[in-house]
Amino acid sequence: MRIVILGGGAIGRLFGSFLIKGGNNVTLIENNRITLDALQKHGIGLQPDNSSAEEVDRYPITALESADSIDAADLVLVLVKSQATLAAIKDAAHLIGNDCPLLSIQTGLGNLEIASQIIPRENILMGITFMSGTALTEGKVSKGAGNKTYIGEINGTFSSRLEKINTMFNRCGIETQMVKRIIGRLWCKVLTYSAINPVSAILQVPNGVLVSRMESITLMKRLLDEGQDVARAHSIELVYPDLYELLFDACENRANNLSAMLQDILNELPTEIDAQNGAIVRYAKERNISVPTHQTMVELIKLQECWKPESR
Repeated sequence: MRIVILGGGAIGRLFGSFLIKGGNNVTLIENNRITLDALQKHGIGLQPDNSSAEEVDRYPITALESADSIDAADLVLVLVKSQATLAAIKDAAHLIGNDCPLLSIQTGLGNLEIASQIIPRENILMGITFMSGTALTEGKVSKGAGNKTYIGEINGTFSSRLEKINTMFNRCGIETQMVKRIIGRLWCKVLTYSAINPVSAILQVPNGVLVSRMESITLMKRLLDEGQDVARAHSIELVYPDLYELLFDACENRANNLSAMLQDILNELPTEIDAQNGAIVRYAKERNISVPTHQTMVELIKLQECWKPESR
């Protein structure tokens, strides 16, 4: 299958390495010059679970700054941060159609609405992944805990194109399941990680530390409670019956992981706070719901983004 991946960060590299290993023709679009040069020169370097830094499997890949020169594809996979969604989809819009759907696998709310402004909604698939990784130098990525990926049609049907992608992902070693309520699952993940990510980034600790103290547990539960109130007000059917269990599982099963938001802060990069806690704040305002804890998280993370280490 001819696959175009938008985004060469940690998750883009993880998916890229698995898809290449599975025999697909993969092109990765990345506009960060340092990352692009590394991918063009070295390919993707996958550091397997629990391996040393020297143990890296290399996967040569076609890496480009833009999708302009690509004539056709069978799948466009969106793995950029939410703030880059608009530009990324505009760049690849000419590829998307009945024979080439767009599959967004991003942790954030609002990406579907952004994509729908550019391409027909019926050509959009949604997904979430619990694969995790850390982007390293020279195009390398270290795979963390978590494997499961969920994909679905927005209307909840199991279409032939969804089945084709599901079969291909699993064949490549990406443990994938088709689901009917993908939007509800997306909200569950966003609510859960909106409780984990900013707290870990502010405290600058791995995920597992967050469940070791009652103060951080109480703070995360308050964020979950506010988020669930917003979801209910918008009639979102949350698929997971117990988000507290999902939160504890995420922290304990990925105890040594640094959250994506913490990695961004440490690397002095923009975070996805606007598509996570910020989105919850926006949805809350639409229903006149008070979410003071989420608002505080947004303000604190934005301060961390603008204050460099030397000025803190």
